Amino acid sequence: MWKVLIFLAPLCPICQDYTFYLNALHEHWEEQYPGQLEMVGWFPNPTVTDGQIATFADRYNVDWSLGRDTMGWSEVVGAQYTPEAALVSPEGELVYLGRVNDLYYALGKHRSKPKSADLALAVEQAIAGELVDPSRTDAIGCPIERRFSSQD
Repeated sequence: MWKVLIFLAPLCPICQDYTFYLNALHEHWEEQYPGQLEMVGWFPNPTVTDGQIATFADRYNVDWSLGRDTMGWSEVVGAQYTPEAALVSPEGELVYLGRVNDLYYALGKHRSKPKSADLALAVEQAIAGELVDPSRTDAIGCPIERRFSSQD
């Protein structure tokens, strides 16, 4: 199964802003690609609590899986910002890493509408068996706090 990993932070305004778009993507993919794709929101910052995640899910009506990134997926794929997206093949290969779309082009600067839907395009290309191009884009958002080696 393809996996879409979305790295989030509950207090990041850009994450909050993107959540409604991500909810729509999840709903579309559930209909378009039933059983082929799983979307998971990971909170990589070590200070985030389960309560904050539950509040985030409630406030933004998230019905896809959310959890603390205790396994270090953000480090495995090389994510550095929230929100940032990764697409992983059923074989475990990272085929896309970067922004969800280009709504934000700098911190605090955004367009009224995105010009490109990078993550959606990557998913469409990958599931169709095509090469994902571009496979990397620059995410704009809040920096991920790196974990300490002594944390779970």
